[in-house]
Amino acid sequence: MARPWRRLAFAAALCATAGVGVASAQTVIVKNAPAGSTVELVMNAVTVASATVGPGGDAKLVGRLSGTAAEQGTDVRILVEVCVNVRRVLLVERGLQPPPLEACNRREIGGVFILRKVTSMVVDVGGPNPVVWLRQGSVPKEWLGAGGPTPPRAWRTSAKGLVLFGGGDYTRFANAVAVSCGNVEQCSGKRYRGAFTVGAGYWFSEYFGVEGSYLKPADVTTDGTGSTYRFTGSLDTQTITVVGKIGAPIGPARLYGLAGASYDRATLTTTETIDDVTVIVDEVEVTLPGGTQTLQLKTGGWGWLFGGGLEVWVARKVAIYGEGGYIALKGGDRTGGEAQLNERVTYILAGVRVRLGG
Repeated sequence: MARPWRRLAFAAALCATAGVGVASAQTVIVKNAPAGSTVELVMNAVTVASATVGPGGDAKLVGRLSGTAAEQGTDVRILVEVCVNVRRVLLVERGLQPPPLEACNRREIGGVFILRKVTSMVVDVGGPNPVVWLRQGSVPKEWLGAGGPTPPRAWRTSAKGLVLFGGGDYTRFANAVAVSCGNVEQCSGKRYRGAFTVGAGYWFSEYFGVEGSYLKPADVTTDGTGSTYRFTGSLDTQTITVVGKIGAPIGPARLYGLAGASYDRATLTTTETIDDVTVIVDEVEVTLPGGTQTLQLKTGGWGWLFGGGLEVWVARKVAIYGEGGYIALKGGDRTGGEAQLNERVTYILAGVRVRLGG
């Protein structure tokens, strides 16, 4: 007996009931339909079989290919229509369009399937998304009985709709320490900083979405010392991002790339202490008093970013994700001066996403 192969479109358990023997036509078993309702099998635009669903929610349909397709087989898409009192399974050859949609809900089972005159399939219409189990041959004995076959592993799919998220970041600032230290040799700082992010996104489909987020790294700090002075520096940045996302779903996981714009508000604070200095003027010692002063530069402006990541939906509404990217922080002096911020930030983050709604 030919080895069965499975095609899963959405998470659901499959079961089947049927007799055994050599299949000579398309045997379609519909599971979990409302008892007493009608099920129909449509090939392209022609209804080739119909049946009434029994008390257990099952019905068996038999259809036959004709012409060249009957001898050589053909490739088909499988669609399921859910109407008030009808469940309809549509087998549409590749390159053809399904019949016009009536007042029903139509769902397509992803993929293209090989249909031959020995093909048997089970279609579960009980959940929000239909699932098919297909094999080239007749239904095996082990599919019989109240329990049906052993359910195949059902993978979750990547979420669509509104998603909230939050996570922790690890950021690297390219220029902040060098700019703050200037040409002071005894100067060092921390340009690798922790951060946190929160935001919201909306996936219009599994492949395209938009997202907005708030990123707050810890301050980049520096500490420098000269012969008669010392100073500390601190760069405080806050960034809002708006991006578009392109996704590539793989079962419950989704790889994605992103690109967009960022708006940054930054404050660079430098506190310098100058020591008292004694000099000799006309053979008289004169002490020049030192002091402490604090200078601030406040900037704001738009930059750009790009990156990518991976999210895995471990539950229907919960995912874990990791992401990395590059942000160009650019801005002018918010007080009207000529100073400019030109910083590059590389980030790596991980967090949790939560889908809202049904």
